[in-house]
Amino acid sequence: MKSYDLHQREEFGRDHDYFRLIGQDNFCRYRPVEQLRIRIHREDTFFDIFARACAAKTAGCRSTISIPPGTHSLAITALENLTDPWAGAIEFVEESDQRLADVIGHSQCDRIRYADPARVPLRIRRTVADSGLYIADRPVLKQGRIELLWYVSEQSLSVNYHRYGNLGARASEGRSEPP
Repeated sequence: MKSYDLHQREEFGRDHDYFRLIGQDNFCRYRPVEQLRIRIHREDTFFDIFARACAAKTAGCRSTISIPPGTHSLAITALENLTDPWAGAIEFVEESDQRLADVIGHSQCDRIRYADPARVPLRIRRTVADSGLYIADRPVLKQGRIELLWYVSEQSLSVNYHRYGNLGARASEGRSEPP
């Protein structure tokens, strides 16, 4: 979790202007996935479950923990108890693969995070293929610089602040060499 927090603060939680051009700002920034579904599988480990929930919270996502009917786990119970103060940032729902497919088909989530590609049912893959929704299904990693990529969308902005070469109020602004 320390790695998730560190990389959120240093990379994903702030704007970057790598070029620092005079007359133009070029920001690269990351926005949290707004509606993230974290799909639980009976073979998920304690780490798989907790790390995805913590990464989503760190990135600023609103998460829904999607639990198949009949799945009982001490990890899920512990996660529910420990995340109670998160309030609306996390929700727990019990839903079948068909119900999850309906959620996807009706565009009620922006991304799904599984812990392993072998745990994604064919029904879900077919629904996703029709909807264009992205499934993040790679193994869960401890390294925040990589794992947090599944929970954000990259955004690039270019802002021109010059007018025919006139820099206006920012004319005296110094620009340093890129790192």
